[in-house]
Amino acid sequence: MNARKVGRSNWQMLEMPDGISTSNGNWYHITRNQIEEYVPGLLKKVRLERIIQQADAWVVSPDSLALLLYFVLLYLSLAPLFAFTLAVLFYLVFYSNTPAFTSVWASRLIQTFSNDSFLYGVSALLLIGISFNLDGTLPFVPSGMAAVWYGVGLVFVFKVGLLRLLLKFIASKRQKGVDRQDRILNMLLIRYGLSEGILTKNINEMQDELIRLQNYHKIRKKK
Repeated sequence: MNARKVGRSNWQMLEMPDGISTSNGNWYHITRNQIEEYVPGLLKKVRLERIIQQADAWVVSPDSLALLLYFVLLYLSLAPLFAFTLAVLFYLVFYSNTPAFTSVWASRLIQTFSNDSFLYGVSALLLIGISFNLDGTLPFVPSGMAAVWYGVGLVFVFKVGLLRLLLKFIASKRQKGVDRQDRILNMLLIRYGLSEGILTKNINEMQDELIRLQNYHKIRKKK
């Protein structure tokens, strides 16, 4: 069992006999040995901590990307309510399809966008700019308190993760397949295997194993 700190944000992961847990509250139903079996030789080229941290960033990426999209749309002169609605719709689509968008080359960018310091700093700067332009005198800067309140609301909802928690709860009541974070990690491992020229194990076999492990843990919790 190992605990490690990675990066400046005090991100941590904990390896256990039946999975990997992270300080972001994500549980991956896979072990170091299973990853090595699934993508032989990958962990000799890429640190496990790096892969798991990138998977964590992809898990929360809809929050940060949707929030940034809201501000981009605002500064493109869209009405606050319209920008808000598009940001929420984007969130729902991206959340449901995150594994399909997961890639190695974009992982560093996603980590930057999902970093709290970056996101809070950018959000605060843009919101302050809007609040100082309530009279509409500054060019290329949106105005109106509605834009500020919608932005503050999205910062709260996305960064606290309320919408993500709601969707996760709904999925837990009806989903019988692989959990979202496991599907994201699975896709990231496949992408890494392709980038490193390593053949991965049969995908269906891996998914069956993840489902078996998830069902095993659910049965343990009920006892």
